[in-house]
Amino acid sequence: MGIANRPTLTNRESIEALRPRTAPYWNIIEYCRHIGVQRHPRLGDFWVARVRKAYAGQYRQRRLAPVDFTNVDGIDYQRALVMALEWFALPETSFIASAPYPVGPRRTVRYEKKVEGFTVGDAMCDYVDWKRIAAAKTHFETTLSLVNYHIIPRLGDTLVSDLTARLMTDFMIEVLETPPKYGNQQPRPRVRLDDLDGEALRKRKKTVNTILSILRCALQMAWENGEVESERAWRCIRRLPHKDTPRDIFLTRDQCRSLISHCRDDLAEIVRGALYTGCRVAELSDMRVSDVEPGMRGVYVAPCKSYRGRYVHLPDEGLAFFRAQCVGKASGDRVFLMRSGRPWRGNHKLLFRQAVSNAGLPERFVYHGLRHTYASQLVQAATPLAIVARQKGHSNTDTVSRTYGHLSCDAIEREIRVRFEAIEGPVAGSGDGKGKPGSSNMPGAYPIATRGSWPLANHAGATGSLIAKLYGR
Repeated sequence: MGIANRPTLTNRESIEALRPRTAPYWNIIEYCRHIGVQRHPRLGDFWVARVRKAYAGQYRQRRLAPVDFTNVDGIDYQRALVMALEWFALPETSFIASAPYPVGPRRTVRYEKKVEGFTVGDAMCDYVDWKRIAAAKTHFETTLSLVNYHIIPRLGDTLVSDLTARLMTDFMIEVLETPPKYGNQQPRPRVRLDDLDGEALRKRKKTVNTILSILRCALQMAWENGEVESERAWRCIRRLPHKDTPRDIFLTRDQCRSLISHCRDDLAEIVRGALYTGCRVAELSDMRVSDVEPGMRGVYVAPCKSYRGRYVHLPDEGLAFFRAQCVGKASGDRVFLMRSGRPWRGNHKLLFRQAVSNAGLPERFVYHGLRHTYASQLVQAATPLAIVARQKGHSNTDTVSRTYGHLSCDAIEREIRVRFEAIEGPVAGSGDGKGKPGSSNMPGAYPIATRGSWPLANHAGATGSLIAKLYGR
């Protein structure tokens, strides 16, 4: 059970709503230190505490006192918390217990100064302090994670004045050969560049360039603040040549319908929400009834990945769907909830993977692919990229153009045929050859019918038999 989905134990009503069972309901005080309530079917309600053992990977548990928020026949949550902390601090408990660490992502740079002079570690501390107030929460956490995992262990004790292009090249190779680390998992061994396949190398290059941008900005800030005299440190940083791969996995409308039919009822609702809006799962999970604008044709999406909120316009079908989701709910209620009544917090992943498998869709299609499906459908339908960017929350059209530009081939061809005025007169088979802008009689004009999810224009000049093979027909 995720942290966000753990029950509230601070009031009597929330505890009484829990189903009686012998296993306690736990809340995390710190990792390896928990407080909980046991709703025993025969013995009643008791406060309990537990610590994680250092070596066995198991828990030592202790019953504290009966639950009674009047503090007559038992104790309330605050007194139970004090008793739990006192038990954690006992020598016999701390001797067997793992060291605790705070809940949630780390908020500081993992750096202790050991070298005289201004180091890369010092520059990163200043940079993170600035990012803490300048960046959105999720962006700050991602940046700090990269700093602590890649930059500090390799360059933290290096003087900024000692940085050279050769040193940065060695640093980039190390990062390229270091597999990504997720959550609290143990780091995996390095993989030689020669052993990385093309897709893995593309992803590692993208990570390296993100890290180099962080490092360059931090070193430039140090120079601007007068911590170092020379600009060489940040000017010697060069990003790796890299090109984003255009999105090629997205669903047709028939595949969307099949996916929805294989989803659990509550998952199907949040899948539909993504297909109608192109929103991320976190944006939909946090969406409230008040965000479904009653007097307008869309929904408000609160800031998530950046500080910018946005307004997403809906088609008629999507508008009816969102309004139906809000029926009978208060303005502060969430639009999308799990069937258990809890918010979606990462627990959609396994359910979605099962639905994808049951629907016979590509195994690597993930929930975020619904966002790409939304954008791909709009681009293929000749929607201006500025509108697609605005709907998705991008600050400009660059990302949309790089990611989905290859899907607009049909729209471009259609516009050129309509807008281009003939130079030399009629062309055989083109009609009357007037060639007026906006006319359907432009040279070479013919109806375009794209089938499948791959744009037909990519096969321009191919014979019909070759196109049939490429489409698998």
